[in-house]
Amino acid sequence: MIGKIILGAAIVLILMLSWSDIGLRPAAACNKIAGCIMDDISENYEMMHSGKMRKAMAEGKRNIDAFNKLRDAERKASSRSR
Repeated sequence: MIGKIILGAAIVLILMLSWSDIGLRPAAACNKIAGCIMDDISENYEMMHSGKMRKAMAEGKRNIDAFNKLRDAERKASSRSR
């Protein structure tokens, strides 16, 4: 019985130590001098000037319109069946 308690305490201690270590590791994906924000700014600038953002916004609007049309059709169909 005491052995099980000691084993359980050891497992809990190991888990606590390993979980606390997770947040202490440096980010491997962003180790540049200027930081990842410059990549984000550059990507946004490129998207705005190449027309990709305009295309993405138009596609998103079409998706929202299609969703709303389908939702309205389902509401009409459900109200008829009541």
